[in-house]
Amino acid sequence: MPATTPRGYPYPVPDDPADVPQAMQDLASAVDTDVQAVYNGLSARPSVKAVGQSTAKYNNVVSGSLRGLPFEYFDFNVGGAAIAGNGFSQQQSAASGSFYRVIPKLPGFWMAFGAASFPKVAGGVAPINTSLVLLLNDSTIVSRSGINGNTLVADGTAQLVTSGGAFCNGTSDFFNLAWTPTHTVTIPSITVNNRNLTLIRMTQG
Repeated sequence: MPATTPRGYPYPVPDDPADVPQAMQDLASAVDTDVQAVYNGLSARPSVKAVGQSTAKYNNVVSGSLRGLPFEYFDFNVGGAAIAGNGFSQQQSAASGSFYRVIPKLPGFWMAFGAASFPKVAGGVAPINTSLVLLLNDSTIVSRSGINGNTLVADGTAQLVTSGGAFCNGTSDFFNLAWTPTHTVTIPSITVNNRNLTLIRMTQG
């Protein structure tokens, strides 16, 4: 009688009848059944990507202030509805700009990855004095990029990315994406094109 591996794959023992084709078929069928069961048990890790594509323009931004970056839709929202409802809400603030909140539905540790494109205005200079900031709950700075120089493409556009993680309670905690000047001079005008904020839940279960 064939023996089996810990995963249930059959193999002949010395006392079994010599039937190679049948033994190969039994092994192939067991492997196929096992692999299919493993595949059926896979599920998408809770994750979401909020996207903004319309041009957002900011005037007379003072050094040290934060301006929230708006989103318009989700590129994806998977893993048991990672984000509740429409997934983000807007908080209006005259002092800090409009912060869009991306609110994880499930408690646990979430990694966040933000990116934004700051184009060079026609006739102006490259936006080299900007920083992209990842926030938690409107105020806690998780990470920022761009302080020590930006990556500029050929047309002078600054492309910034930032990432970080935090524990979220699954109800009231949220992430924002914002930008701020990195020098002491007020920026008279700057625009932001494509931006996105991707969240991935790292906690299992």
